[in-house]
Amino acid sequence: MLGRLVGEQRPFNRLVNLLTLQDRSVVSYVESETQGHLDRELSSVIPMVRAYHQLQAVSLSQTDTVDMIHQHRKGTP
Repeated sequence: MLGRLVGEQRPFNRLVNLLTLQDRSVVSYVESETQGHLDRELSSVIPMVRAYHQLQAVSLSQTDTVDMIHQHRKGTP
């Protein structure tokens, strides 16, 4: 998976905030240009949580990300 290009996987079309409440329930909050939408329905929140966890599984560590950025910046002004 490390060989994939940045942005190749994009499970979300907009910025999604996943919030875990004190009672351990999870909600999603998505904003558009004109409004925000808070969703508490498990049938729509769970797929977003699953997609987020899948992104975490294939993402580089913070150290590896910094190293990759440094490698890409070499030779550029």
